[in-house]
Amino acid sequence: MFPEGRSIGVTEALHGSVPDPVLVLFALLTQLGDVWFLFLLGGMLYVAGDELPRWGIDRRRGLFILGLLLTYVALIGVLKGFFLFPRPVGAGDPPVVRWVPSVLQWVFADITTADGPGFPSGHTFGSTLVWGGFALIVGEGKRSRAWLAFAGAVVGIVSLSRLVLGVHYLVDVVVGVGLGLVVLGALYVVADRGTVPGRVLLVSVGVGVLGLLQGASFESVAALGSAVGAWLVWRGVADSTPAHPSNRREVGAGSVILGLAGGFFALLYVIEPPLLVAFFGSAIAVGSTVAAPLAGEKLGGEYGA
Repeated sequence: MFPEGRSIGVTEALHGSVPDPVLVLFALLTQLGDVWFLFLLGGMLYVAGDELPRWGIDRRRGLFILGLLLTYVALIGVLKGFFLFPRPVGAGDPPVVRWVPSVLQWVFADITTADGPGFPSGHTFGSTLVWGGFALIVGEGKRSRAWLAFAGAVVGIVSLSRLVLGVHYLVDVVVGVGLGLVVLGALYVVADRGTVPGRVLLVSVGVGVLGLLQGASFESVAALGSAVGAWLVWRGVADSTPAHPSNRREVGAGSVILGLAGGFFALLYVIEPPLLVAFFGSAIAVGSTVAAPLAGEKLGGEYGA
């Protein structure tokens, strides 16, 4: 009865009553919990280190946040594949908002719809993991409560957006947040308060293997490839990667590599190549991200000389 009983009327009431401007606003706000945005957040924290204004941290702790993202991507596939609970009726139908420019209609349709299993909510699970990890790491110290409140607000906005857009039931969202808190607490302890990111990367590899055993698909293969690439590269560069960047040129060069890696992965996502290509392509994309600070140091030094 649980799959059919997840609807308690909240999604239907919200999705069917909000005006078009509010719907568009929440379509934008839900991106705070999308994989591409969380990748940029974790990637920039890792590459920029303490050169990032106000949010600067030790790079290893930035990689911990990126590792949380990789674990989320692998684990949400396993959970959805296990439960296979459907989404609300109409979750795959884009809303009609006529004043959205025609050239942006395909983007609007993509960010306001969802397909595949709906339990638990991936956006809320990932937001809780990554934004919660962000608050624990960046806000460590006297202002930790303020950062935790900030992260909680972001998770709340993302959770509400999934209901307003009509792509999840309230149960999906609540369970996603709850599981995110449990997994975040466990990984924070495993990684010694985020100071040993390699352990989280190894966990993501293990979860990725489970996902592949559950079924080979582009998503499961890409999740495992991303985790393996990150873990293997980190094993090779951990000792030589500086914990703190020496100058902004180094950060700039590393950021370019991060952008190229992200763009390459986005290309893989769009074209969905054969599984073997997806595995090695994902490994190269995320492995390049992990190598970005060290490469940025070398490139920054060459061009700054």
